[in-house]
Amino acid sequence: MNLLKCNGLALVLIMISPLGVAQEDEQTVQDRVQTTPSQIASPGILNSRMKADTESLGNRFSITQHYQNYILPITYVTNPNSAGNQDLTPENVDNKEAKFQLSVKLPLYLQDDSANGMYLGFTVTSFWQLYNSEVSKPFRETNYQPEIFYQRKADISLLGYDFNALQLGFNHMSNGQSGDRSRSWNRIFASVLFSDYDNVYYLKAWYRIPEDEKVDEFDTAGDDNPDITDYYGRMELGYGTRIGDFKVLALLRNNLNFGNNRGSIQLDLTYPLTDRYDILLQYFNGYGDSLIDYNRSQERIGLGFQLTFL
Repeated sequence: MNLLKCNGLALVLIMISPLGVAQEDEQTVQDRVQTTPSQIASPGILNSRMKADTESLGNRFSITQHYQNYILPITYVTNPNSAGNQDLTPENVDNKEAKFQLSVKLPLYLQDDSANGMYLGFTVTSFWQLYNSEVSKPFRETNYQPEIFYQRKADISLLGYDFNALQLGFNHMSNGQSGDRSRSWNRIFASVLFSDYDNVYYLKAWYRIPEDEKVDEFDTAGDDNPDITDYYGRMELGYGTRIGDFKVLALLRNNLNFGNNRGSIQLDLTYPLTDRYDILLQYFNGYGDSLIDYNRSQERIGLGFQLTFL
């Protein structure tokens, strides 16, 4: 599971309205989706969202939100890397740009008509030089994350906490470039999501799958970024809470190297516009803002909108 992602704080088990060409009648959905006693009795902040996510699986054509879905029409970043696009140079790259993320998941195989099973997730995060008329407003960088994972709902309440979900999976991350602009890596990850009435907690760790060293920097084979875990990190720790109508999400990523410690923190502050949309203020500080920037320390602040996630 992925709740928060500090390369975009993220809450995993979040429902978008199901898409499909066929609808099952209400009784069929009720027969297929059962609510457990712990979901009814427990006041955890995530229970209503997870119940909705499970109910959407009654439609076999459903697609649900995976990480956050948002658009930040205006952001300011302190140290953007121009290497992500051939038309950009250190002299003409703009500190002002738009950022957006689209993220969905769909079930591949479900066990016993429950939310337990195998899923396919796909996330696209883009950094758009929208205000850079000098070079025709190009996309500076786009990151792609396909992943496949097994998810199991825990439905365990202990000491006032609901252990909501566990995930184990494979993640590929790439910017789709070649030569010296190429960035990519593969990892196996495990994560756990738990919550209480007002708070969400998230822990994720991963192991990078080793690659052969490049013989030539323009060779398509070999490791594009052998030191990425030293900057991007080896684990994520997330926390979310609500203060009145405001919601705060924070994610800390760290390389667990105390001799040469690096990582990042991202803070998201949201306020509801409607039942479906929030205003989003996002702040990032550290390494791994994007793949092309993985080894460049950045600060970014942006304002925009996102699909409601709690």
